[in-house]
Amino acid sequence: MRSEAVGFINVTRQCNVDCKRCYLTDEHRSAKERLTVATLERFLRSSFWHERECTLIWEGGEPTVIGSQAMQLLIDTARRVLPCARQTMVTNCFSVPDWLVAMVRAEFGGLVETTFALGHKFSLAGSEAVYQERFLAGLNKFWIEGIPCVVNVELNAETVRMGTQALADLMLKSQCKAWEFDISVDFSRFLQDPIYHASSTPALPLTVPYQEAWSFLVDLRDGHYAKLKESGIRIGAFELKIEADNTQFNVLSEDRFLTLNPDGTVTTNPLYSDLDETFIGDLHLVDINEMIASRNRLSRVSYERKRVRACRECQHVSYCRGGPAHVPVFDGSGECAGGLRLWDSLRLQSA
Repeated sequence: MRSEAVGFINVTRQCNVDCKRCYLTDEHRSAKERLTVATLERFLRSSFWHERECTLIWEGGEPTVIGSQAMQLLIDTARRVLPCARQTMVTNCFSVPDWLVAMVRAEFGGLVETTFALGHKFSLAGSEAVYQERFLAGLNKFWIEGIPCVVNVELNAETVRMGTQALADLMLKSQCKAWEFDISVDFSRFLQDPIYHASSTPALPLTVPYQEAWSFLVDLRDGHYAKLKESGIRIGAFELKIEADNTQFNVLSEDRFLTLNPDGTVTTNPLYSDLDETFIGDLHLVDINEMIASRNRLSRVSYERKRVRACRECQHVSYCRGGPAHVPVFDGSGECAGGLRLWDSLRLQSA
């Protein structure tokens, strides 16, 4: 059977939070775009989604800003077209109304995720404190209601440089028991001076070198994880096993990811939602099956597979598989996208 197909569906690019390095432009984050049923149907009517496991992830911007009725209509449409597809959502937890809790429970099997960073995220009025307060309240509401919302912490420069104690304290303060991590990309810098490889793959700059990011995680594990585990918290990156597949990152994703924007444009990785050169077509002009077979998409699939050649001498490559595929394997810091230091320490522990 083919690998799982994942559809990221941006129901809007409008957002109720101001993240300074967001992959969406300021213009799109403030525009009131809305995905139509007709556009969604065009996106889902393809053999790409058939005879394989399939997950549809509702995103934005922030998907909740379109309201419960509009969101329910899109969910019902997707259920009718792809009845076997698993559905879930990524929300920023800045606002968690009762209808969202009920929807996650009824439509997504209680599965929902969020993203977070200790710094560089603001309310639309410009307050970091308000963002932090409302995020924690929304996250706790999910867990109090029995919905295990997973947090993906962005390892941006502000989070790393605030130190592991600050993050550990927040984890213990929250009700959340499931935490993961993401590499941080400075999209604001990229959008000012976009550079692409010949395959139309963007050359994305990091907000902090790999060495700092992975050292932060090692320090969090060695200095705080025992206490965190005592409180019931689990961090996937610290529970990895040697020889088991890397479940921390969406490695090798170009051949199985499709992302739909509310204006009908389609790309692959959801982080490319505003990067025009990565678009494989517009559903108002091109059939989705033509996009899937397009040279633009296939060249990126090929580039992604060649990317891990840089890892061929590494003893961890068979299970790490190069880390997140949208960033370079090496950044000159002495570390890599896959987290060599973490894998080396895991191998020592298992020896």
